[in-house]
Amino acid sequence: MSDAPAPPDHGQDVLSADHRSAHLLAEDLRCVLGDRVVLHDVSLSVSRGERVGLIGENGRGKSTLLRALAGELAPQRGRVVRAVTGRVGFLAQQPDFPPGSTIEDVLAQATAEFRELSARMHAAEERMSSESGDLDAVMEEYGRLQEEFTRRGGWELGARVGEVLDVFGLAGLDRDRRIGTLSGGERARLALACLVLDEPAGLLLDEPTNHLDDRAVDWLVRWLAAYQGPCLIASHDRALLDTAVTAIVDLDGPSGATVRYGGGYRDYLAERAAAQERWWQRYREWSREVAEARRRLERAHAGGRVFAGRADNDKLSYNAMGSAAEAAVARRTRAAQQHLRELLGEAVPRPPEPLDFAPPAPDQETDGVAEPAGGVLLRAAGLLAGEVLRGAELTLAAGSRYVISGPNGAGKSTLLSVLAGEREPDAGVVERAPGLRIGYLPQDSDFGAERRGLLEAFAARRETHLDDAAAELTRFGLFAQRDFATPANRLSVGQWRRLDLALLFARRPHLLLLDEPTNHLSLVLVEQLLAAVERFTGPVVMVTHDRALRERHRDRLLELAGGRLVPSG
Repeated sequence: MSDAPAPPDHGQDVLSADHRSAHLLAEDLRCVLGDRVVLHDVSLSVSRGERVGLIGENGRGKSTLLRALAGELAPQRGRVVRAVTGRVGFLAQQPDFPPGSTIEDVLAQATAEFRELSARMHAAEERMSSESGDLDAVMEEYGRLQEEFTRRGGWELGARVGEVLDVFGLAGLDRDRRIGTLSGGERARLALACLVLDEPAGLLLDEPTNHLDDRAVDWLVRWLAAYQGPCLIASHDRALLDTAVTAIVDLDGPSGATVRYGGGYRDYLAERAAAQERWWQRYREWSREVAEARRRLERAHAGGRVFAGRADNDKLSYNAMGSAAEAAVARRTRAAQQHLRELLGEAVPRPPEPLDFAPPAPDQETDGVAEPAGGVLLRAAGLLAGEVLRGAELTLAAGSRYVISGPNGAGKSTLLSVLAGEREPDAGVVERAPGLRIGYLPQDSDFGAERRGLLEAFAARRETHLDDAAAELTRFGLFAQRDFATPANRLSVGQWRRLDLALLFARRPHLLLLDEPTNHLSLVLVEQLLAAVERFTGPVVMVTHDRALRERHRDRLLELAGGRLVPSG
């Protein structure tokens, strides 16, 4: 949907001669936004019947690629082909609608093809009843129209509209209400509902589950499973990716890489794990070869030292055959040196170590947490804060693990900030064990005011020297060294999140309070973070809308309702 007249379309629209050959294609796309190369020679193809999940860290170009495929953005180089018969539907993260339009207006636009089909069927019926013209041809046309109308659910259109509005939480809205009065989530769900009703020839969906509840996600997954056109879905929703897609493409826009994996999310994880193990195997083999090459070189040097140490009175006896032996040693030395140079020139980089919450460093042991009786590290009672916390209580001891859910605005982030000591409650008390180090990850990471380079900003917050800070950042593997000098305010949102994670791991916490920990991270990093949390032995509290994470911890799920924490379900 668009606010203004549609922008000039970019790319080539091709009517596929056979519907089975329908596809969407991006070929060697280069897109520059401002002074930043977002996509660099990226290629991707989605065929009819394929539902491809597009993944990658925020800022890597997923939305840019979708906009280019939709024709809303002109690439600086490359080619876009939409080989479908009909329109390609595009769901943006923040959809636009014609100014002044109502819900009824956009629903009417979404179902316009049904009215057109109905009108053509009515016209054919009139021609058949008048018995004018080629009756067989008219009946054949009528049959085709009726088949298409039936296939697309035209006879049940009214019921379908009601069902779609209900499942997306829009049924209670007055259809005469203007779009401009809707919330962002309502606008996003309405745009998705319109695409479902229209059922275009191709689909480009940017984070379609962002504003959906579990019921709506389940319904959308079933609908997508029956969809026949080419479909590309950019998403961080692991549950959606595991149930709705037929392949996954991992995008790293600036490097020009699109790596395709067959199957759903679990298949993707299995392939990634196998690739990681192959990488470790190559690294171990290379390390063994380097060690052996160095041993050979040392032996060759040792042989040379034997000849170099001959006494003067032995040299006459040595001249006869010693020179040949010395030459052989020199050859072996040169060969060993050359082999070592070749190995080092083709070095296999060490794979990153898994993220882990390290125990307190030796110099931190003396000021470690003094665990009170009963093992309780934190106790909150009678918490009141603003209009959202009305007597919330929580006790955290060793082994405590809770996942907190609830609607937006329920006070989940407020609760975590109070527990972390970032905000004082209006009433109530939070007791923390002496020396307790809390690892608090806020919902939003923001370093927009930080003009220092990444490494300097990290070192300042850690109150440590640059060399020590660089060693920590390198150990975590969250940043490449080439990023260290980049001003923090110029990093992407995903990199800001990584910086907050680096500070979290560097703190060596006793207790974790994580607010939407999967936000703005690549799926690979999400899995690494969650694995580290699973291995963490201290108490953990996570606030999340992540369905897969909630499902994993269903027996530890709490809901913040009415300002209090209650068992979910």
